Amino acid sequence: MEQNDHPRKQGLFITIDANIGAGKTNACHAIGSAATANGWPARVLEEPTHSPKFEHFLHHYYNDLRTGNNTGGGFSMQMFMLCQRYEQHRLAVELAWGPQGQLVIQDRPIYGDTVFATTAMERGFMTREEFDLYVDVFRNMSRDVMPPDVFVYLDVSPEECYRRMASRAREQEAGVPLDYLQHLDKNYKLLIQEMRRRGVRVMVIDWKEFGPPVDVWKQIFRMALSSDSWYETLAFSFGKHPRLPVMPTGGESK
Repeated sequence: MEQNDHPRKQGLFITIDANIGAGKTNACHAIGSAATANGWPARVLEEPTHSPKFEHFLHHYYNDLRTGNNTGGGFSMQMFMLCQRYEQHRLAVELAWGPQGQLVIQDRPIYGDTVFATTAMERGFMTREEFDLYVDVFRNMSRDVMPPDVFVYLDVSPEECYRRMASRAREQEAGVPLDYLQHLDKNYKLLIQEMRRRGVRVMVIDWKEFGPPVDVWKQIFRMALSSDSWYETLAFSFGKHPRLPVMPTGGESK
């Protein structure tokens, strides 16, 4: 085999992220259906929200948010989610690179998880030592995975996310404050800047109103296939600079 004769990925790996309540999971399935209708059978990898462990850790953390007391919920929740997202990310890469070359759409990637960890630390729901441990684990994990073809961010104002959360009335989300969503929004904007700086193809979509899934899919498809050389550049970028987003040097008050 010649030096430049390396395997080429046949599928696509798309990640979709957004603030809580934006309608991210519904968007994943709608875009997946649009892709399938256009000849790209899609597999959606949802967040592990149906796991009993997820319910346990989420309840612990949201109870901390409601009471304003750090009882360890933030750290345990983020370490659980980091492990889940790492495993799912590896699966997505295997499916996209496998013999069938599948189109994989992941519902919130490992990179978005850092937004929640950073926010938890800044709000006092992770100690600095816990956060440093999280960052170390994330750094080692991120060295071991290949980046997605396109990182899609559904941009919805925190106020609209709060309204949508109230409308869907999920029991586990009751009591989540608006300022928490505003804090997440601020850190997501920083993540987007950092992802672009690393060379990742980022698509930000105004999701105030749910757009036509077919049009969104066509935009994603064009962006994913717009270059033949970007993949190798990304592999180098993430191996050299694995920390995402730029981690703060000090915590903020609650």
